[in-house]
Amino acid sequence: MRVSVLGVGSIGTLFAALLSRTEHEIHLHGRGEHMAMITKNGICVTGEESFSVESQRFELTFDEVGIPNHFENSADVVIIAGKSRSLDNLCDLASKLLKADGIAFAITNGLGNVERLCHQLGMHRVVYASTTHGANIASPSQVRWAGKGRLHLANNVMSQNEKLNDFNESLIGSGINCEIVEDGRSLIWNKVLINIAINPLAAMAGVENGELLGAEMFANAVFTMIEGANVARAEQIDVGTNQQLEHNLRQVLLSTSSNSCSMLEDVKAGATTEISVLNREIVNRGEKLGISTPLNNMLASIIELITP
Repeated sequence: MRVSVLGVGSIGTLFAALLSRTEHEIHLHGRGEHMAMITKNGICVTGEESFSVESQRFELTFDEVGIPNHFENSADVVIIAGKSRSLDNLCDLASKLLKADGIAFAITNGLGNVERLCHQLGMHRVVYASTTHGANIASPSQVRWAGKGRLHLANNVMSQNEKLNDFNESLIGSGINCEIVEDGRSLIWNKVLINIAINPLAAMAGVENGELLGAEMFANAVFTMIEGANVARAEQIDVGTNQQLEHNLRQVLLSTSSNSCSMLEDVKAGATTEISVLNREIVNRGEKLGISTPLNNMLASIIELITP
């Protein structure tokens, strides 16, 4: 089986290293100094576990150069791990790489990703996905595994069941901790609710996830999440009770306490964040449904003010 990982940032690099423990052929596509150093040094993982993977374990292609023709229609599984701002370009690339009967999924934050993939690749080749692993780039070619989590997958059409089960079994022992769940829409929304609660607050305060466990910060995170949950419920999404959501948030903060979330890293780098597909999207959907989301609006507005 050939697995292509598109967008080799923090979580993409971690998944590439973990996938190297399987028998799959691993293709990585990325750009910049980080990819250049992976070509030279391979990948070094620190944090939850420490290990290295030689560059020869991967097939590497570069955004600056493009994809050779022999890669077309060669991937059984495509994992899109880039930021939401690059999703459309990575979808185009996935359409060239993916076999006719392959499957693709995005572990990108935000709402609307599955719909964008389905438009480009077809519903029959797209599955729902969400991950709770925490990672950040320590330096080029080095990734810190900041929190062990899981990869959750859900089918989009019933014909994907066998493919998902085969892929799940092939990941046993890799550390990815894959689990197949039934409700894909609930899966995506529950991850988004965690993101809207953690990312903007951590980014504004300049703190690691664990700092949000303080009473006042945690209360703000919970109230922000409940606003989003009210929007989800109005869209007929089962996200559980407020008590369950609060428990899940606390567990994620505990398991990723030393993680510096992606939005904080973007703010530090002066880069565009994913706020438009997180808290701002909650606000937009709430307005259409007549649901007030003042905390999400405030957080979105502040992040938009301090970033490009």
